[in-house]
Amino acid sequence: MLKKDNFWVGVILAVILCGLSIGAIYLCLHLLNCSINDNAKLFLFAFVPDILLLRYYAKKQYSKATKGLILILVFGFCFLLYFLNFIGGLNFSS
Repeated sequence: MLKKDNFWVGVILAVILCGLSIGAIYLCLHLLNCSINDNAKLFLFAFVPDILLLRYYAKKQYSKATKGLILILVFGFCFLLYFLNFIGGLNFSS
């Protein structure tokens, strides 16, 4: 599945990797008895596997799958910034 140059393959893999990363981070926070509101910036690490997959696809010159990955990365990052701003984790007016 990694060797297909298809837009939807990139989107599906990005969503799966990001979901697994968010789940792993949430599980670690839960096991350490930490609050999501106090450690919300740790969820930025959920994009690392997607960025590594983006590098792989860009190096192999799979342009369609790369576009799908970029779409999910941009929307996911914008949603995370909105979430962090909503809970007060970011202060844009400093």
